[in-house]
Amino acid sequence: MKTIALSLASSALVLGASLSALAAAPVQHPAPIVEGKDKPILLARMVVTATPLN
Repeated sequence: MKTIALSLASSALVLGASLSALAAAPVQHPAPIVEGKDKPILLARMVVTATPLN
């Protein structure tokens, strides 16, 4: 019974920590849309992470 209580408490602590990290993230504003010839163009930055190929 003690093990179950400790497990639930640690799970709640980890969940709270992860949710607080998400809440502290900066709010991103939607990217502006420019009318193109055929399709609208979405102006936004993309973050790309690359890993070296071995």
